[in-house]
Amino acid sequence: MCIGFYCFFGVIVVGHNVPTEDSGREGSGGRSVHANGSQAVLVEPSLVVALTGSPGVGKTTIAALAANAGWTVTTVTELAGEHGMISEIDDDGAQSIDIEGLASAVKLEKSMLIDGHLSHLLPVDASAIIRCSPSVLTARLQSRDYPIWKIESNVEWEMVGGPWGDKPNGRAAEFDATDVSPDVLWMNIEAWLLSGAPDFLPQIDWLSGS
Repeated sequence: MCIGFYCFFGVIVVGHNVPTEDSGREGSGGRSVHANGSQAVLVEPSLVVALTGSPGVGKTTIAALAANAGWTVTTVTELAGEHGMISEIDDDGAQSIDIEGLASAVKLEKSMLIDGHLSHLLPVDASAIIRCSPSVLTARLQSRDYPIWKIESNVEWEMVGGPWGDKPNGRAAEFDATDVSPDVLWMNIEAWLLSGAPDFLPQIDWLSGS
């Protein structure tokens, strides 16, 4: 699929409103890739990237692929622990993170990818938002033996747009993980990053079925 100059493999990235400004200003060097049989010169990223989305959409799997591709990968939980911004485990097995305090305190490296459903609230350059259909997400969370209330809460968050409702930091794009393999999903995210992470508007709307 191509949107303006930007070509992706499969129908994964959705959105529009590609900016006209130089989106490669934060990169260095160059890289040639073939997309749909044609060659495009893309910019190597030196970005801080949030890998975000509802629990269960596949963030951790994609983060592992990013690490294999040479990205420095960390998690919101790890950063919060390093900066003393995380609580003790409560009776429900959860920990609270002071995301505002962490955003103020953390110093992030370039070419870093941060895995976590709150990562888009940190001072990042770009937010890759992974989406997943509510029915598939429900099945994934059930397989994790999540309690019903937790499944309902996470699926509801996904249905209303997930991180989009928080106005993610940096340029953003959403990627539908419902019917694609992790390898293809990462290939599309990486292609977006290498193109300078152009800003897209959300289009997935689970409530209306589109």
